[in-house]
Amino acid sequence: MNNISYIQGLMDYQNQVRELQSSVGVPTISDNNNQTEKPFGVHLGEAIAGLNQNMNVIDNDTTRVISGDENDLAKVMINMTEAQLSLQTAVQVRNKCLEAYNDIKNMQF
Repeated sequence: MNNISYIQGLMDYQNQVRELQSSVGVPTISDNNNQTEKPFGVHLGEAIAGLNQNMNVIDNDTTRVISGDENDLAKVMINMTEAQLSLQTAVQVRNKCLEAYNDIKNMQF
C-alpha cells in the first residue's frame, strides 16, 4: 500500500510541475516543434551544411571582389566574418566531441 501512495505522490508532483511550467511559459518537449526528436547526427549535418553554405558564399564574394563585379566591400566583410565565426564554432564543437570520445575511450569498466 505504501508503494501505491508513493507512486500517486510522484504522479501528482509531475502534474504540478507541468502546470507550473505551462503557467510560467516554459516550453515542453511537445511544444518544441519536433526539434528535440531529431537525432544529434541530423543537427550536426544541418550545422555542417550551413557552414559549407557560408564558405561557398564567401568564396563567391571573394571571386567577385577580385574580378571587380562586387562593389559592396562591407557586405563581403560581413559575410567573411560570419564564415569565420561559423568555422571557429565548428572547430570548437569538433574539439569537444573528440575530447568526449577520448574520455569515454579511456574509461575503465
